[in-house]
Order: sequence, then structure tokens, then C-alpha cells
Amino acid sequence: NIPLVLLDSYIDKITCDCVQINNIQGAYIATKHLIHKTKNHPGHLASSYPINNFLERREGYFKAIRSSGMSTAQSITHWLTPSMDGAYSDMKELIMRKEPLASCYFADNDLIAAGAMKAFTECGYRIPEDIAIVGFDNVPISRMTSPSLTTINVPKKDMGSEAMRRLHYRIQNPNSAYTKTEIITNLIDRYSC
Repeated sequence: NIPLVLLDSYIDKITCDCVQINNIQGAYIATKHLIHKTKNHPGHLASSYPINNFLERREGYFKAIRSSGMSTAQSITHWLTPSMDGAYSDMKELIMRKEPLASCYFADNDLIAAGAMKAFTECGYRIPEDIAIVGFDNVPISRMTSPSLTTINVPKKDMGSEAMRRLHYRIQNPNSAYTKTEIITNLIDRYSC
């Protein structure tokens, strides 16, 4: 009976309030941006871990592909560990095996994007001239990659504030209906795309 608000997550089995971002919308914006800038079919640097946020981002990616008149069957997907070092190792191995590469990619998170960028540049690819990339989360590393990473901004402070407002309301009104609040994301246009 302790008041609870889930932040950046939603679990069907738990009846409580939650505050999260709109992952589908964010991935859709990122993928449409890639298509608009490169005029090419984007690939997907996907998390090899089946986390709900990443599954929703995949849905947004495919939604953008379809709405642009492209075939999802033509999409190149590389399943990478969702950490910088893991994504780097996985991508380096794929490049060495001469797996087909896309000319641009949407990455499930900035750590995957940064790791893949490192692997691409070590193997002689230029970002964004040869391969353009858009990440997701706007974590600090996205400003420090070379070039800096175009990414989807997650308004973490706003999410935290909304979660606190909802928790305060829940304490004051313990019998009110539970809510699922989605915070909208926005694109931070830098130099990787």
C-alpha cells in the first residue's frame, strides 16, 4: 500500500502510475530525419537485449520506414549489445565479417550509436559522409563523439518533475484512477547525420 510511480517504464502486472517517454514517437522522428537528410533507406542498430523501451523504438523505426513508402523487408538490422564497448565490439566483428552495411542508421540508444561510430571510423568509414547515424537519449557522450551525435532528447528533468507531481497527487488522493503519462521527445540535430 505504499504510493508508487514508475519512471521511464510501464509494467502490465503492476497497478500504479507511470511516467515515461513516447519511444515510438522519438524513433519515428529520428528515422524520418535520417530519410529526409540522406534520401536513403536507414538501417537499425538494435539492442540485442529485449527491453520494452527498445521494442517500442523498433516499432517507431518501422512506422517511419512504412510511412516513407519503403519496405521494412529491405531494412538492415544489426543486433548489438546496448553499451558503448559492447556495440563497438559487435559492430567491429560485423564489419570484419563483411556483413552488408546501410548508408545510415537509427540506433536504439546513444551508447550503441557511439560504439558503432567508433567501429566504423576505425574501419575507414567517415561519419556522416559514408554512414550517417542518429541516436536516442541525448546522454553526455553524444556531445563528445566525433562528430557530435544527432540524437533524440529525453527530457529527464521534466519526467522527474512529472513523476514527483504524480506521486504527490497519489499520496493526497490514494483512491484516484491510475495514469500512464507520456512525455514527448525532440530531435537534437548535430553533425552525425
